[in-house]
Amino acid sequence: MNYPLMKMNKEGTLLRPQHTYYSDEFAHTMCDLHLSDVVIEDDKGKLKLRYRLHAKHPHTIEGAMAYNILCPKCHHHLKQVGRSLSYHDLGLYACPFCDKI
Repeated sequence: MNYPLMKMNKEGTLLRPQHTYYSDEFAHTMCDLHLSDVVIEDDKGKLKLRYRLHAKHPHTIEGAMAYNILCPKCHHHLKQVGRSLSYHDLGLYACPFCDKI
């Protein structure tokens, strides 16, 4: 699933995801910033849900780290757990609250 991100403050650093049914192609072309679901397997073989931040316009590593993003499920702050892959495919995020459940 893809989640377009809305700016919640003047600086544009606090971001809230919106629930949509956008395809990957549509989200990549129409959204300035969006999250996509990523399912990974941890070292114990358990599946975990993570979120990849994507940007329409290129970002530096420092620029990508400036965002505070709310969880699409529980609205707590996400924590960055993985690095940027490119100027458009930015950090990997996890929700510490949802991971405890």
